[in-house]
Order: sequence, then C-alpha cells, then structure tokens
Amino acid sequence: MRSICICLILILSGADSIAQKKDVPVVRTARDRITLYLDGEKDDMNGINKINKQFDFSFVVEKDSLPLVLVSEKDSIALLLRSGHTTRFMITRESSGDTVLCGFSPERKVKAATFSEAYKAENKGKILVELPEVYELMNVIFALTDYGKTQAIYKDTDYYKKMMKQFAGYKNHQAVRTVDSLLTLSPAYYYNRMKMDSYAFVFQGDKIVNGGVYDHVSWGERNELTLFIPLLADFAGKTEFRKFFKNNSTYYNGLITEYKKETDIAGMIQWLEKQFPSTKYDATKVIFSPLVGWNQSANIFSDNGFTESQAHVNFPFLTSSDKSKPADVVKGGRMTIAFTEINHAYLNPEAEKYRADIDNVFGKLEQWTTAGKPSSTYNSPLMCFEEYMNYGLVTLYYSDVFDKKSFGTLNENIESNMEDRRGFQRFKAFNQALLNLYKNRKSGQTVADLYPDIIDWAKKQ
Repeated sequence: MRSICICLILILSGADSIAQKKDVPVVRTARDRITLYLDGEKDDMNGINKINKQFDFSFVVEKDSLPLVLVSEKDSIALLLRSGHTTRFMITRESSGDTVLCGFSPERKVKAATFSEAYKAENKGKILVELPEVYELMNVIFALTDYGKTQAIYKDTDYYKKMMKQFAGYKNHQAVRTVDSLLTLSPAYYYNRMKMDSYAFVFQGDKIVNGGVYDHVSWGERNELTLFIPLLADFAGKTEFRKFFKNNSTYYNGLITEYKKETDIAGMIQWLEKQFPSTKYDATKVIFSPLVGWNQSANIFSDNGFTESQAHVNFPFLTSSDKSKPADVVKGGRMTIAFTEINHAYLNPEAEKYRADIDNVFGKLEQWTTAGKPSSTYNSPLMCFEEYMNYGLVTLYYSDVFDKKSFGTLNENIESNMEDRRGFQRFKAFNQALLNLYKNRKSGQTVADLYPDIIDWAKKQ
C-alpha cells in the first residue's frame, strides 16, 4: 500500500460536528504517528500532528473487505473495511488536545479503460488531437493555485490574461483550495495524475460525469480526481466556466488545426511503426491545453483487442526568437515535445525486453545523471535509459526528415538541452553512438534491432 503520509487527502472542513453525531472508535496518541496493519500489511501513518481535523483516505483493493488494525503507544482498535464504503475512526492528539476524524474508503480495482465495439469502430486507425472541456477546467483550477505561479502554467498569451480576468476572483473556492493543498503536499505526484485523470470526465449539463470509457487515465490504480468532482462541478457553475469555454471555442479549434498542421503526428507514427515493427496502436490521441507549460506525460491502454496511446502535452507556441530562425528549425522545435511523448509508447515496451541488462549497465545513475538537475528525477536504471533513448530517437527521426544543415542545428540544440540544462551528463556521446549505429545499420535492421548494440556501447563506458 502506498505510504499513508503521502496520500492523505486534506478536506478543508471541521470534524467536530460530525464526530459528535456518530459513535466512532478512538485511538489516542501523544506521538506524531501511529502504526496500522491493513490486511496484515504493516505501514506507518505519519504526520498526525500536522493534518487538519478531518481527512479522507481512498485507496485501491482487490477484495470486497479487509481488516484494519491501528496501534498507538496507548491504544489499538480493529475495524473491517468494505469496498465502496467509508469507515470512520478518530485519533485523539494528546499533544494538541484535539481530535481528528478519519475516513478510509477502499475502492475495488478496475481496469483503466473499457473499449466497446462501438468505440473501436469509431476510433480505429485514427489520430486525434483534442482540447477537452473538463480537462481545460482542471487546468484553469491549476492556474489559480500557488503551483500555477510556476512555469507549469504557460502565461505568455492573451488567452491566459482573459482566463485570469474571469477566474482570479475564485481563488478561494474550495475546489482551488483543495487542489492547492494536494499540490503543496506532493506536486510531482498530483499534478500529472489529476490533469490526466480529468480526461475521464465530461460535462452532462451542469454535472460532471464519467464519460464511460476511462476509469483512470494516469498511471495509478484509481482516478485521483473522483473524490473532487463535486467541487469541480460547483466551481464550474459558480464561475460560468462552460460559457467561457464555449466563447473560446474558435480559439481552441484554431489551436487544434495548427497543431495538426505543424507537428505531422502521422509522419511520426509512420516512422515509429517502421522502426518498432512489433509495436502498433489502433489509435493515438494527443491531448493538450494552452495553459500547460513544461510538464508532459503519456500512457497506453489495452482492452477488448484494442490498443491506444495517449500523449498529454503543451501547445508549441511560437516565441519571439523563432522569428529569426529558419523555418525547418522552428518546425523541428515545435515537433519535439509531441514526438518525445508519443515515442514512449514504442521505445518503452522494447526496453522492457532488455531490463536485466539495462539495470546492470545503468545501475550507477550518478554516472548518467546529475544531482540537482531534472535528470536526477529519473531514479531507476530503466527510466534513465528510456529518457536517453527518448531524445536519441528525436535525433534519428530528425536525421531522416530534415536537411543536413537544419538537422545539425536541431541536434545541437537537443544535445545542449539534455546535457547542460537537464543534466544527462553522457547524452552527447550516447546520442552520437546511437546515430552512428543507425546510419551504419544493416539492410532491414530497425531501431529496435539496435538496442543490444547501444546497451553494449554503454556497458563499455
């Protein structure tokens, strides 16, 4: 079970009135943690003295019911948790003289996506670029949080100014405050998951409901947004978000059209399918918001004989410096983010085949990444190798589709970004070795065939 100290969902309301109405078990402690045993598995519930007077904790289980035992230095209580139900207990904090009301809500594990025959028929063979309504609502709420002050939100557009003019007055709405508390608790965990999981929902009048295809879109076992959908719906109603979204539909459609034209996703997929012949998807979706800044993500889904890859990306807005660059250099720069997310659906499954070798060769991460830089977040040998290959594939693809001069400029930018800014300290050497293998490959060889060779090269470094 994921650590409780990370997954407390803070609810910004008092617990006293609820506690008085219900006869719930109590565990006392003078310390900052208690021990719990969930279905016999031991874990620590940390940070007791820092949480609000009420919190709810939702998690995924594979059983209809399971026992929970909580043990402090003074008490112990035993409870039976049931899937789909909230079980409440209280913690008396003797150090502060107050009580916390807790609610544990197990959810049965369900598959991420359900692809019906109708869905398969409608989407097979398609490349879809989308800017969904609930997805944009989630990004508006992100923009109103403290996290929204960072570069995670793209601000250099008239659209951002228009959005803030309409919604800034609602920064204290409970939806914003709750999302802000979660992002404060763990931005690396909650930002991508809440953004991606919002894609599972659609508007139905003033209500927000599950769209019937995805249970969850991010990488976990449940939808991190489900508990907060009533808050999002209330925010949308009070701020007239649906009217705002409709009024900006021409802008959104223009961005979608421009994205399709400038990124050539079809060309990317054609190249990737040729280079990774054992991997193919029935549909590809690119989902974006004009408010998304630097944080990108991807996932793949399989159900009922149908596979789908998704890339959740930003929009490649032109910058003032782009005006002085050659057209192909600008085009390559705008294509990079889309390609680096889409290609994970191809390069990652291939990397899994060589996981034992990768774990051995890239085991000393300090030789491949740099502490204090973005590369340090790729904290496993497999993740590290996949990110080296990720941008290595950009080099290979661009070497095929751009002229020599444009490719030289683009590749120099890629290598500088990966080594100097992101801290992948051996990327340039890795990239040149991979490019050399690709240019000198035997007839019929693909990039997938080169994995053993590039891993062997890395082993010798």
